[in-house]
Amino acid sequence: MALKSPLSRLRTRAFRPSSWLAGAGLALAGAAAPACLAADGADRSGWFTLTAENNNFAVNQDRHYVNGFNFAYLSAPLSGGSGWFGRTAAGIEDALPPLFPRAGQSIDRRFEWTALGQQIFTPSNKSLEPPDPRDRPYAGWLYTGISLLQDRDGRELSDLSATVGVVGPGAFGEQVQNGFHKMFGFGNANGWKHQLNNEPAVTLEYVRKWRLVTSLAEGYGVQADLVPELGAAVGNVFTYAEASALVRVGVGLDADYGPRLMQPGLTGGAYFNPQRAARSWGLNVFGGIQERVVGHNIFLDGNTWQAGPSVDKYPFVHDEVFGVSAFGWRNVRADFTYVRRSREFGAQTGVDRYGSINLTARW
Repeated sequence: MALKSPLSRLRTRAFRPSSWLAGAGLALAGAAAPACLAADGADRSGWFTLTAENNNFAVNQDRHYVNGFNFAYLSAPLSGGSGWFGRTAAGIEDALPPLFPRAGQSIDRRFEWTALGQQIFTPSNKSLEPPDPRDRPYAGWLYTGISLLQDRDGRELSDLSATVGVVGPGAFGEQVQNGFHKMFGFGNANGWKHQLNNEPAVTLEYVRKWRLVTSLAEGYGVQADLVPELGAAVGNVFTYAEASALVRVGVGLDADYGPRLMQPGLTGGAYFNPQRAARSWGLNVFGGIQERVVGHNIFLDGNTWQAGPSVDKYPFVHDEVFGVSAFGWRNVRADFTYVRRSREFGAQTGVDRYGSINLTARW
């Protein structure tokens, strides 16, 4: 019964912010429908991706960023002169040439629609009521979003994304966490009534990646590449600037730019094009680091316009990632990533670690 309680409360006043979030998702779904009809050539199908992140995927450390879930759709290639979405994408690129350079032999533009995403944050000691005011506040974030991606020649990727949602009780963090804890026989987190207040959550983000690739064993298709990245986000959820570098070794590296992770953090992004790899399978191991300069993090700084729990954040945060990525049968893709994140606030003891599992399949 605990897992059904979020649905039973959708109509209550406390959860009304999620109703406009659902409406935004339906509107984006309607916009997504024609994308497959606007595809270039024979590749007229898109990709669906499920990403799950949790402390327990990597280590027995149930604290801070404890769980994330993301379900998304990546479109087929968009033709600049065909379909509403294709014309809109080309118009955005024309209006923002510094963000979307047009020079290149092969331009592949796509969109990604994040149908539903949720992230949950808690303090270390979840038995305390009220929680320790020096520890990370309880918070949930529920969101949807859309991204425009432009790949140039398999060597450069531009990604502009907008995310809208809600932070607070309307994100269902309490119901999801305690519902699963009850299902699997764990104790409840007792401090959720002290979580961040409901607040509309909006973030705009831009990322540019480059691929520098070399052949290690040409006869076997083994390559190594370096994927540097620069990016920034602005909004009342996150405001930061970042620089990243990812190193990969394996086969089929041309299919993407690295593992797909949830933001913020080092991620290869949503782009996936196995046809570009010119092989039926791929496998690589990877490692990388991201440095962030954080101006605002609502999950540490607290609500923007209301009083509530907060902690003193560190302005400099870095992530280290290691893992393995593969695609093969029917071009199904799977990533497993171990993430080690540096301390984010003053009273935090030690680093945080979590695992990410990503599955992508063609529809």
